[in-house]
Amino acid sequence: MVGNITVTDKGDFIREFSINGKKIKKGMYSPLRQVEAQREVIRKIWESNSSAIKKFFASKNFDYYRRILVVAANQDTILNTNRAPKEMKYKILRADALIRQIEYDIDHRGNDEYLESKKGMEEMAQSYVDLSAKEEINYYDYYKEKYCNNISISIKDDLKDKLIEFRKNRSNEMNIPAYYVFTNEELDKLVELRPKTVEELKNANILTAIKIKTHGEEIIKTINK
Repeated sequence: MVGNITVTDKGDFIREFSINGKKIKKGMYSPLRQVEAQREVIRKIWESNSSAIKKFFASKNFDYYRRILVVAANQDTILNTNRAPKEMKYKILRADALIRQIEYDIDHRGNDEYLESKKGMEEMAQSYVDLSAKEEINYYDYYKEKYCNNISISIKDDLKDKLIEFRKNRSNEMNIPAYYVFTNEELDKLVELRPKTVEELKNANILTAIKIKTHGEEIIKTINK
């Protein structure tokens, strides 16, 4: 994800990012809770495939050997966990800190802890891959639908504000009422259709010929800017 992530003292995740210069701040689903939920799914699968004896002796260490970790993969993301609860703070990392964290965990393991062989780790990793749904997702369409509508709204809101500002300045300069430049109804049509040239403005039938002659070029400059 783009943007910067802050974890509050209550453990909530807040994401901040900009779209066309407009700063947006919004809450997001806790990726930590999502990973915890995923671990519970893996636990149920493990239990369904384990003998009663194995479950009896190994279940108490299940969470310990399947630790929770959230990694922010975007290298431009600023991750702020200064106020995060202590039990969460060290479970959330940037990608460039991942290797260092793994090395730390290995160096500080207990004497009774074993290290899995490379082959064993690959087999376990492959077992998780095999459990994954074989669903082909078109991420371009997914994120386009999820975010681009909001971007379009943001652009329209910004353009409307710029045109209102232009109308105010223009009416003051020429000492005329604001609706002599364009009415609110005409404003909405300009924002919706966004003509890029004076010719497009004429063909759109939004403004009268005199308004286009008097203000058309400046309106187009404002839209294109």
